[in-house]
Amino acid sequence: MSDSKNKLLTAGCGNSQSSFQYWPTWVKYPEITHELEHINVGGPASGNEFIAQNVIKNIKGIDCAIVVWTGYPKMDFYIESQEIVDEIGSYPTRNFVLNDKGLVIKHAPAWWPSSVSGENRIKDWVNSNIYSKAQQLDQTLMLIAGTQKALEHNNIDYYMFLGDDIPLEKSPEYGIDLNKFVTLKTMREDYLTSHWQKNYSTDNNKHGFVPVAGWHWEFHKKYIIKILDGSFRNKKIDLAKMDVAVQKLTEKKFIEGLS
Repeated sequence: MSDSKNKLLTAGCGNSQSSFQYWPTWVKYPEITHELEHINVGGPASGNEFIAQNVIKNIKGIDCAIVVWTGYPKMDFYIESQEIVDEIGSYPTRNFVLNDKGLVIKHAPAWWPSSVSGENRIKDWVNSNIYSKAQQLDQTLMLIAGTQKALEHNNIDYYMFLGDDIPLEKSPEYGIDLNKFVTLKTMREDYLTSHWQKNYSTDNNKHGFVPVAGWHWEFHKKYIIKILDGSFRNKKIDLAKMDVAVQKLTEKKFIEGLS
């Protein structure tokens, strides 16, 4: 292990945001289990355009990257007009914009994240006139391929996951290396088939689809610790104590009706 490898970049949608307020998502745990500097660009509701652009924007000095791709139908728009940002703030859905770290901000330029949600003049027009799921899939495949190329060009170790389903049959045509995906099982499928969803989910969609606390810690133990061990110093924390703490938190949020 090289001592020079000390900076981690993680990216994804709401499942991979560090700013989630109710419980830690998996991106909170790398700094707990390993010695590293961590940059997270996960954002609530963000799509693959946001993910790819901001992985590349924050690529300088990175030693290891973990990228979680989200559902391909999502759209992201980069907004340079403060007038439009103010208008977005008045919409009933997706009424926020993000900076390049996935944090909610109020000022342009900013990203208006993802989804095909309507209930506003802009998305309603796009959905009715120019939206294409086929084009969204092709664009997502290009974004994955381009991000892999950028990471490889910069000699960065990287690992990829699927947050939601993306048909990958045409991956060879785009030059995507599927071996860089740790698993092709999506986070959504993993969660929905887990005891965490069965026993601790209240089906409360107020904050979108974010798996409960216990699932995130389990995901970190199952996949991420091994990845981090290859580039960073393991702190050798007591995993059993973490198990107990996260279990208690999961139960608490379930009782509160938040999970």
